[in-house]
Amino acid sequence: MLPACPRVYGRLMGNLIGHYTQCRKLLCQAAKAGNKVTYEDLAAGLGFQSPRQQWSTVLGQIAADEVRKTGHDLTLVVVYKSGPAKGLSRYFSNIRGGQAPQSTLLDPKDAQQVAAYNRDLAAVFAAYANAVC
Repeated sequence: MLPACPRVYGRLMGNLIGHYTQCRKLLCQAAKAGNKVTYEDLAAGLGFQSPRQQWSTVLGQIAADEVRKTGHDLTLVVVYKSGPAKGLSRYFSNIRGGQAPQSTLLDPKDAQQVAAYNRDLAAVFAAYANAVC
């Protein structure tokens, strides 16, 4: 589990852009270690009681910024804990093609998308292996 940030403990369902720096750091640390992070663990790491948040407000910006800086979508490390998409990201990284972040859902039944996601995730892990987070 990720470390908690007590000053934001209990905040629910708001715009998370104010948590950009801490969220990016948590994702970078996970990628550096070659780990995926569930929404539940990310919420806990930011001090939230619930994983039900407006993640797009911060993850979309992190995705766009990281692709611009590194060519890799750092937010691919954030995955579902359960359900049909267990262990997969909510979105397929498509921003390198000029589309907006989070514009194409990852279909867990689409073997080509899942394979592409896994390749992109492996590239994220490699790119951030020596990152300073």
